[in-house]
Amino acid sequence: MQSIDEIVQIISSHLSIFEDASTRERPAKRRAMEAVKRETLHVKNRADASTAAIQLLKRLEGSLFMCSNSAIESVREQTVDILKSKLTPAKIPVKTGELFMDVMDVAGNDPYSEIQKQCAILIVLYAKDQPKSVDYACEKMVRLVLPMLLHKHTAVRVKGIKAMEAVLTASPKGLHLLFEYNEQLDRQPVVPALIYDNSALVRDNLFIVLGSLLCSWSPRDRYQYGERILPIILSGTLDDLPSVQSTCKASLSNVGRICTQDLLDADIIKEMPADDNQVITTGLKHLVHMCYDHSVVYLLQGITEFITVKQETGLDSLKLFLEYASVDDLVKSMKKLAHYLFIAYANHTESTTEDKIYDILSLILKQLPSPEIYLDAILPRLDSKSLAAETNGYPGTVTARVVLAFLTHFVNTVTITDSIRQRILAVINRSYLTEYIKKEKLDDLRSAIA
Repeated sequence: MQSIDEIVQIISSHLSIFEDASTRERPAKRRAMEAVKRETLHVKNRADASTAAIQLLKRLEGSLFMCSNSAIESVREQTVDILKSKLTPAKIPVKTGELFMDVMDVAGNDPYSEIQKQCAILIVLYAKDQPKSVDYACEKMVRLVLPMLLHKHTAVRVKGIKAMEAVLTASPKGLHLLFEYNEQLDRQPVVPALIYDNSALVRDNLFIVLGSLLCSWSPRDRYQYGERILPIILSGTLDDLPSVQSTCKASLSNVGRICTQDLLDADIIKEMPADDNQVITTGLKHLVHMCYDHSVVYLLQGITEFITVKQETGLDSLKLFLEYASVDDLVKSMKKLAHYLFIAYANHTESTTEDKIYDILSLILKQLPSPEIYLDAILPRLDSKSLAAETNGYPGTVTARVVLAFLTHFVNTVTITDSIRQRILAVINRSYLTEYIKKEKLDDLRSAIA
């Protein structure tokens, strides 16, 4: 059996030709790379295969990185192949890990799409075999995936989603990079943009992977990082294609079951509900409660979109989210909900958007312990100082119009008590309001609550 030194010497003699990174001597370079692959494959059959592979990579770091920058596509592709074949579950030195990441960085940005697909496969294998290394360099690993998630070819984006799953399974700590606006590149958050990807295959894989991540993480990670993922999965249940909707609903159901199991394991519930739908609902209510503060802000920002299709998707997602919200969460966030729904209504251009806003208001009113909590959130907007100073960010006439619309919907939805009637009349009877809204509209509201 050849020693590692002998194998390194043979491989190095073949790799020397790649000191010239140009396309010259293409046939010779192709033969050299094939010889290198043959020699590295011999290591696989050794009794000490893992140790030998690590030693080989350690000794050939510089030469292999040089090959990854070759002007010849096949050389770059075979370099990735060689690294894939040398991966091992055994712990690798830091420098060797850096070699893998450096090659992934180059390959992930390669102009040749086949090399990018191979890079995604390499990332998947690396994340599975070296989870501690991925955890140590979690943000760097996520950045390596970004070029594939943004690629123009569907097949590369799908591979990128698989690579993203492998990285985040090993360590979710870099997840935030996929949800942040890149000011330097003026790039919108990557994962939220994939909701609207032109390819159903990409969207389908995205929702499968996000659901799988929520199910595979530990309870601690599930609720810490689920606050970003949950709104994305909810939006997927509203996809234009029924097949994607079904995929997403199945993912959401699996997440609900896992979260209910968490409650059982933590002795918060004593037994699993007998009905599967109840199991799913119980788990999703728990997840929404644990993720509420961050997720609701994300969803509320989505309903202020100026693009109608995105705004309406945001409204539908918010409604679905609030269906699982606890009373306590709704009460504490009522002013925030009212503020964003006010903005959405003030900016809307389509009647369908208006209907969706009213549907959310109806849902909130149905769940609140007292409708007066709703009045606490909207009536102060009609104060004279607030209207004159335009503290809501809109002209006083717009503010008055929106609040009046919300009040009209309110009185047509809830049972009007004397207390509610007196509170509303005390506000709309203020003389200055006729400066902002027609007297006839105020009279109509008075008649509605008479």
